[in-house]
Amino acid sequence: MRHLEKTEEPEVLVAHKVEWLAAYLADKANATAKYRYRHPDIKNSLLKEAYDKCVYCESKLGHNTPGDVEHKAPSSLHENRHFDWDNLTIACTECNRRKGAYDTIADPFLDPYSEGIEARITHYGPVVVGVPGDVGAEICIRRLELDRGRNDLTERKVEKIIEINHLRNRIAQCDNAVLKAILEADLDRRCEVDQEFSGMVRSLI
Repeated sequence: MRHLEKTEEPEVLVAHKVEWLAAYLADKANATAKYRYRHPDIKNSLLKEAYDKCVYCESKLGHNTPGDVEHKAPSSLHENRHFDWDNLTIACTECNRRKGAYDTIADPFLDPYSEGIEARITHYGPVVVGVPGDVGAEICIRRLELDRGRNDLTERKVEKIIEINHLRNRIAQCDNAVLKAILEADLDRRCEVDQEFSGMVRSLI
C-alpha cells in the first residue's frame, strides 16, 4: 500500500452529484440511479490517481481485472457520501469484496490517501503485517487477507520477488559500469509508486 494524493474531481461529478444523490436517495432500488458513480470519466480519474492499481493490495488493474469503484466509507451506512469524490477510490474485486460494508468512519481502517500510511505496515516478502499496536492497520490487513489466504495474489508477489532478486544479482555480478548504471536505474524504477507491488519492492531493497 502506497500513499496516494486525491486528484481533481471529474467535471461530470461536479455537474451532476447533487441531482444524482437526490435520485439515488429517492429510489435506492433503481440500478441506474445507484451506479452512476461508475461513469467512465469517474472511473478513469480514479484509475489515474491510483496508477491503475488497487489502492489496497497494489495489484495492477486491466482488461481481465478492471477494478471496482469503491466507497471508502460504505454508502449503505453513509448514504450522503454515495457520490462524494473524497469517498471514492478504486480497488480490485477481491479487496472490494472482502472489505464489504466495513464502516471506516466508525472503526479504524487504513486509508491510502492519509499521511504516514506507508509507515503503518511492514512487508515480509509477500506478506503484509501492521506495525505492532496499530489496530487500524491490523483490522485492514486481516479483513482484506493481505497477510494470508489469497493464493493468486501471493503467487504474483512471489513472482515479483524472484524478478527483483534476479535483477539485484545481475547488478552485483555486473562488471560494466554503463550496464550496471542502467540496471540500477531499472531497479530504482520498480520502487516508484506507479509500479505494481512497489511497497513490497521498496522493502526488499
